[in-house]
Amino acid sequence: MIALLLAAGLSLVAYQVTRAELVDERRDSATAQAYLNARLVRSGLRTTVPDVNAILSSLQGNAGSVSLARVDGQWFAGSVGVGPDVLPAALVEAVEEGDAGRTVVAVDDEPHVVVGVPIAEAAARYFELVSLDDVDSTLATLARYLAVGAVVATGLAALAGWYASGRVLRPLRRMAGAASDIADGNLDTRLDVTGDPDLEPLQRSFNRMADAVEERIAREHRFTSDVSHEVRSPLAAMLSSIAIARRREHDPAAVDEALGLLEDRTQAFHDLVVDLLEISRVDAGVAELQLEAIDPHALAAAVLAATATDGVRIDIAPDVPDVVIADKRRLGRSLVNLVENAERYAGGATRIAVAREGETVRFTVEDDGPGIPIHERRHVFGRFARGEHAHTGSTEGTGLGLALVEEHVRLHGGRVRVEDGDGGGARFVIEIPLRSIDT
Repeated sequence: MIALLLAAGLSLVAYQVTRAELVDERRDSATAQAYLNARLVRSGLRTTVPDVNAILSSLQGNAGSVSLARVDGQWFAGSVGVGPDVLPAALVEAVEEGDAGRTVVAVDDEPHVVVGVPIAEAAARYFELVSLDDVDSTLATLARYLAVGAVVATGLAALAGWYASGRVLRPLRRMAGAASDIADGNLDTRLDVTGDPDLEPLQRSFNRMADAVEERIAREHRFTSDVSHEVRSPLAAMLSSIAIARRREHDPAAVDEALGLLEDRTQAFHDLVVDLLEISRVDAGVAELQLEAIDPHALAAAVLAATATDGVRIDIAPDVPDVVIADKRRLGRSLVNLVENAERYAGGATRIAVAREGETVRFTVEDDGPGIPIHERRHVFGRFARGEHAHTGSTEGTGLGLALVEEHVRLHGGRVRVEDGDGGGARFVIEIPLRSIDT
């Protein structure tokens, strides 16, 4: 359609320009010839007894031209069949008043240029009609050629467009097929990067998206498997405690021991369910921050009180604002998880520090453990992940504590990392952006 519109538009413009040029050229030629013939008529009328018909018949003119003259109120014609009745009245009146002029009229349905010239010395008026039929014929031929050219150009453009669109859409069809394969479960489907400078970024983006989808699904599968395993352990312990209590119902000490174990396993199961619900809300994208003003020192003290931890130093840098805008529950839960993690696996927390760095505020929890090897520092924030030292010591906890810390911090627009502490242990660092009250 675009090619057709362009071809038709160009053809129309070419036709109009050519028509205007041909008609103007014919008008100018007819006018020049009419003035020349008018001078010849004036010369012939100077004779003693002029033969006007003979003078008009002897004139040289354009092909298909007809000459008319009015001498002393009488009309004369250079050829038979054309009389003064074909002349426009307005042009005749203008020439009678002494003004030369020209116009276009239709004679027998054919266009003619009519030129009128007054001959004042002989009291005569000269008119010449020049046919435009050859111009119309030329224009008709040109219109046919332009129409054929427009059709041919449209056809060639359609073929070129079909070929070009095929080349452009072929990779997109492959991409659509790859997306369909991934939707059908073939998660290892990838696109070949062809090196095309226009398509290569799209192909690489698609492959990165496919990698992310495959990784996410694999992570969810691992998470489901880990949940099944973590749920099975407390349930098995609970069932075992109930079985022991029943078998030893006459032994109060054994029953108390079994009930205590049952209570511990029930609490662990409860903590696991709470953490799983929190993780599920984050994954579903429905977790939202409830921002409020927080006193950093009061928050750190509340964390130590909630974990019943003694002997932990709290250091607040002088440049830390008096209040920090954050979600108190999520930030407090993150610090509690870090302190509890230190108590379980690293000999306990030794220091909680709050400092400012540019437009961020840093919460640091240091412990007295052996530290975390570099190759484990990213892994420890995974779900149900425990470091190599955790397997040799206590295995309490849900395995989701550090994962929840990372999610809570991410919701704040911050990040969490682990590094070596000054005393040889691990230092967990939470960085969140400083916000104003209106945020």
